[in-house]
Amino acid sequence: MLQEGIESTTKKEIVDNSPKVILSKSKIFNLINALHFKDLFHFDLIDQFNASKLELNQAEELYTEFKDYRKDKAPAEEYELVNHWAEDLKLEDYFELVPESKHRQKTLESVFEDIESDPLGANSTDPSEDRKMKKFLEENSSEEINMAVAMYMADAINYFSKTPQETTKKIAFEIATIGTQGIDPNKKNYSIPSIKNSNFSGYKTLAYYYVSWAIGIPEMLNQLQMPFDKEYGLANKYLKL
Repeated sequence: MLQEGIESTTKKEIVDNSPKVILSKSKIFNLINALHFKDLFHFDLIDQFNASKLELNQAEELYTEFKDYRKDKAPAEEYELVNHWAEDLKLEDYFELVPESKHRQKTLESVFEDIESDPLGANSTDPSEDRKMKKFLEENSSEEINMAVAMYMADAINYFSKTPQETTKKIAFEIATIGTQGIDPNKKNYSIPSIKNSNFSGYKTLAYYYVSWAIGIPEMLNQLQMPFDKEYGLANKYLKL
């Protein structure tokens, strides 16, 4: 790592083509690494960075701050140190620290979008928080079932389960009105008047269409003649996992 750091901050073509400010900040961070390496292994590569006195002094100040933190560090306090260094080097506008749970958490909406573009998950990287979804897809995927609609239905069931019956009926008729002009699964920006800030894809609109009638006006559901009975059953199954 140190050798790569030396090359990336001293190689002529890199130096000639890199913004001087960014190159200097990179050199300071690499110098901190070199100072730490020297402390651990008594092997000094600092001179190879060809650093200015100002860069070396700043690296030494930041490294000293690290050593102070290390003496009595509280859990996760290292992130505070990262922010301090960014502020000292005027880099705080280039990144944001967020809780790992927030970083790793995919919203239900983003999962649905992935399913629309890749229903069987063939191209998905499947991070750990999506294992439940992945397992469910593997066990239930088939050519007969539109997985995008099924998963949007799970979202719709959650939504309408918290919505008053009369409001659900109202939404059902609103979507039916939209449906008279046709709902294209490949289009976006469908807006449901009673659902605030709705900006639905075609698949999501179809899912909400079916579920609103299934929950709000179940006695008339068959009149829709929408071929999503299996998707609705699958959505309910997923919600029970």
